[in-house]
Amino acid sequence: MQLNKSILTQVQNMMAKMQQEMSKMSFEGTSGNGKVKVTCNGLQEITSVKLDPELLKEDVSLVEDLILVAVNDALNKSKEAGNNAVARLMANMNLPNIF
Repeated sequence: MQLNKSILTQVQNMMAKMQQEMSKMSFEGTSGNGKVKVTCNGLQEITSVKLDPELLKEDVSLVEDLILVAVNDALNKSKEAGNNAVARLMANMNLPNIF
């Protein structure tokens, strides 16, 4: 069964709009009781890293671990939002049953 070109165009347009909206979203990941804050957008691009200056007195490996945890926290929040957006997009589309 061949999908109608207009349906494919509609899907492409909706996906482009969703990507544009996701790029404007912001997700913050934290670790070390808020001493490390990492922000990413909905496209999972890191947009900022903030460290409490007191943290810099700690062992480098601890700081590295805290940054890693905060990055993964932010990225996981972004991925979850993306998955939810795709699910909403698919639910709102009246696609023919192709299976």
